[in-house]
Amino acid sequence: MDNKLFSRILVATLIPVSLYMIYIAGSWGLADIYYRPAKIELKNWRSGKIELADKDWDRLRLNLSKALELDADNPEIHEMLALATEGRFLNLASKDAGAQSSRQLALEHYRKSVLLRPVWPYAWAGLISVKYRLGQFDEDFFEALHNVVKLGPWEPGLQRLVIEIGLNEWNVFPIEEKKFVLEVVARALEKQPGKILPLIKEKGFLDLICFINQGKTNVVEYCEKHKKVKAE
Repeated sequence: MDNKLFSRILVATLIPVSLYMIYIAGSWGLADIYYRPAKIELKNWRSGKIELADKDWDRLRLNLSKALELDADNPEIHEMLALATEGRFLNLASKDAGAQSSRQLALEHYRKSVLLRPVWPYAWAGLISVKYRLGQFDEDFFEALHNVVKLGPWEPGLQRLVIEIGLNEWNVFPIEEKKFVLEVVARALEKQPGKILPLIKEKGFLDLICFINQGKTNVVEYCEKHKKVKAE
């Protein structure tokens, strides 16, 4: 094969590949136009800086759906779309019929997100949160619960989430999962005792935690203070 023929074949091969790469890059760029503002808005909502009305949730969901059409394998878009799908229903009871279909759809997006990016603990946290609100305490739930702790063992927000769900559903959790929650409690007491102890007290588990953690000075001091208040 002479050099000219080889060059022509090479060019003929590279042109469609290059055009495809340009198309992909363009699609990602367009997806970003829809995705980035939605991500910022949801972040501000999560932090309590803004409130969102139904029309806002509809707009966020629409824009993120458009972004997903352009970049279908982006785990962040799936995660944000899951939040936009069920965010408006966070304060509704777990058995609310109107919320359940949206939560189920959100769950599918969280599943896709962790499949595409299995090392991101916050997507796993979103998954267990939705399954918690759906009342689905199955094998997948407990696997996700462990992944949250495995991938983000010292993240304060994740610790609190696991503890709160675990204590809220204490009677549902198998004995091994109860032990797991208590291990997370012990780790959280090292990182953020000032936030975790009041939470434990609120949930009615202070006596148990005080008994288990008798060797921790800050826990003992809190427990003794609480006993004095009760005695008064």
